[in-house]
Amino acid sequence: MSLTSCGYRTAASEDKTTISVPYVQGDEQGQLTAEIIRQLANSDVYDFVKDNGDLVLKVTMMGDQNDIVGFKYDRTRKKGKIERNLMATENRRMLTAEVTLLRGGSEEVVVGPLKISATGDYDYIDVNSLKELSFINPEGKREKTMKFSLGQLDSIEGAQDAVLTPIYRQLAQKIAAALQKNITMPSGG
Repeated sequence: MSLTSCGYRTAASEDKTTISVPYVQGDEQGQLTAEIIRQLANSDVYDFVKDNGDLVLKVTMMGDQNDIVGFKYDRTRKKGKIERNLMATENRRMLTAEVTLLRGGSEEVVVGPLKISATGDYDYIDVNSLKELSFINPEGKREKTMKFSLGQLDSIEGAQDAVLTPIYRQLAQKIAAALQKNITMPSGG
C-alpha cells in the first residue's frame, strides 16, 4: 500500500472487490473519510482505489447531537455546602451517517441507504468559573486545579473536538462491518 496526495491506494488483487470512497458529505476536515478508507483498505474484502471502483461508497453526515449525561452539584464558596443548582460536566456526542453502496459505473444501489450511528462520552469544565479552575488548599491559599488534572480537564469545545477521533473510528468500523454483513460479491465484479 502506498499513500498518495489524494488518499490511500492499494494494488488490486484478484480475490478482492475494488471500492472507491468519495469525500464524505459533511466531513469538514476529512477525518471520517480517511478513517473509512483505512477500515476498508484493511479489510479482507475490499481493495481501495481512488476512482472507478467496482463499488462506490457514498456517505453523508446526517446528524451531530450532544446530550448532557453527567452533572455535579455546585458548592458554596466558604463551607463547601451543596447549592441548589446543577452544573453539567459530561456530554455524549452522537454522529449519524447515511451510507449507500453503489455498483461502480451504473450507480445501481447494492446496499442501503443505511443509517449508522456512533457515540462517545466526554468530560469538561466551565473555563469561565473560578471555582472550576482553582480551589482553596488546607492552608487557605488558592491553587490552580490544572496542575493536578494530569491533562484531563478541557473546555467543552476542546472536549467536543477531542471525542471526534474515537467516534469517527467507531463509525468507520460500523460502516465496514455493515457492508461485510449486507453484501455478497457483486456479479461481474
